[in-house]
Amino acid sequence: MKVEAKTGRLNKVHVSVDGEYRFTVDSEYWYSSKWRNVTEIEDEKVQEEFLKDIGSRYAFISGLRILSYGDNSRKGLRIKLVTKGHLPEYTENALDLLEKYGYINDRRFAEYYSEKLRQSKGMSKKGIRRELLIKGIDSETADEVLEGMEFDSVEDITALLESKYSRYLGDEKGLKKTVSALQRLGYNWADIKSALARVNELKEDDFCD
Repeated sequence: MKVEAKTGRLNKVHVSVDGEYRFTVDSEYWYSSKWRNVTEIEDEKVQEEFLKDIGSRYAFISGLRILSYGDNSRKGLRIKLVTKGHLPEYTENALDLLEKYGYINDRRFAEYYSEKLRQSKGMSKKGIRRELLIKGIDSETADEVLEGMEFDSVEDITALLESKYSRYLGDEKGLKKTVSALQRLGYNWADIKSALARVNELKEDDFCD
């Protein structure tokens, strides 16, 4: 197996194997590694070690680039790396290192994502839990994070009805649309009904005043 490394822009090193480009790693890693002066590897076990080392570093660098655009769970980052063509074994090695250095932390991500869903979408506790599990957060971590947040479903729905959905409450079609949207956010019919009644009472009070 022939190995060729070429220095690129922004401290990158592009590594080719048998004349075909395979990996890009950072120059600091490459020039401090035992592979920096290797041009040919005959032993199959050493070839496997080389591919594992360089492939894992390539996935690690790619993971850092993805994380620069926003936090991810381990599962979410795994999916993105594999989709980009990184082999599962190299991806897992990279994820272990990213987790070790604190670049990924499922508890931290769960806290951030839960608050984001609560603030931007007004999502219910049930809805947030569902989304956390989809993102790969384990149920125990999801429950612990949600226990630290205060929820009042009727109050939360009322706030949504008075802001985001107020223009839809004037006719039956809009009302059905609103109820469906709230149910997708994880709210149950009983709480939605109570909130609708509260909003109607507030409107009647305003009218009377």
